[in-house]
Amino acid sequence: MKKTVRIAVVVTAFVALSIGVSSLMAKPGGRPLPPPPVLCGCLCPDGSLITVHAKKANQCPRACESACEAGSDTF
Repeated sequence: MKKTVRIAVVVTAFVALSIGVSSLMAKPGGRPLPPPPVLCGCLCPDGSLITVHAKKANQCPRACESACEAGSDTF
């Protein structure tokens, strides 16, 4: 009888542990993903078109300015 009780306790503990671990793994956690960057279309002073990414829409002018300056330096 004692052996049966011990086996039942071990099986119950194993099942409870496996259910607990699987529920922890299934729980979504962590930080949500950041929003995708904004794609900015830039018309540079030399007439070239460049597309760049910015984190927010209001950062497009600064990103375009940097991209146009970098583009003119490479030629």
